[in-house]
Amino acid sequence: MHPDSSKLRVIRHDPKRDQLIRIFLLLFIALLGGFAYWYGGNHASLNLARLRQQNIHLENNARVLQEENMKLRQRVGILESASKMDREAVNNVRLLVKQLEEEKEQLHKELTFFKSILAPEDMSTGVRVAGFSLLEGEASGQYRLRLVLSQVARSNPFLKGTLSISLIGEKDGMAQTIPLQKLIASDQVITRLGFRYFQALPSDREYLDFTVPEGFHPSEIRVTVQITSGIKQSFEQIYQWDKELLADVRQEQDSG
Repeated sequence: MHPDSSKLRVIRHDPKRDQLIRIFLLLFIALLGGFAYWYGGNHASLNLARLRQQNIHLENNARVLQEENMKLRQRVGILESASKMDREAVNNVRLLVKQLEEEKEQLHKELTFFKSILAPEDMSTGVRVAGFSLLEGEASGQYRLRLVLSQVARSNPFLKGTLSISLIGEKDGMAQTIPLQKLIASDQVITRLGFRYFQALPSDREYLDFTVPEGFHPSEIRVTVQITSGIKQSFEQIYQWDKELLADVRQEQDSG
């Protein structure tokens, strides 16, 4: 009975009932925990299996992509090789065309040269200088010379004779003449002649290389020809040094 109240409250006390409630609650909690554990484990297993399937699928896709990537790289390599071969083939064709054009130009020059020898415009008979070229060399004081003699005659006998080429100029204010034979290599002999139609010195496609002595200033080149066998003929021809150099420079510019 409460001291401040005139009413009475009766509280029922049943120890067995309370114990049963506690047991029920414990069982409920245990069942709930077991269910939660089972559900969580089952759900985790399903997720793990799903993740494993996804991982296997991704690995298969990665393998397929790697194979495709490898195939694409191989194709790229093949295409690059083919492209390289095509470029090389094009370059080879261009080089071949350039060589053929150069050969054609050379053949045209040679044909013109032979026509000038065998069928000269003036048709004057005898021996003459059919070609004369003077070029500058690579180094200072170095020069290159080419000379072609030809015979225009009805019977064209075999000719023999001598040739003399000299540089005429000044050194230290005094006139001086230098034989070209002294300025070229010792194994190159240009003094003897022997031909039926023409003779090029040193050959039909080469030049005589020589070096002008230091301090010597050439002004002319004198060519003296003396035929002693076959027919007899002698002549001398003078070429201006600066004029011949300028003419050959212009000829190279026109041909280039």
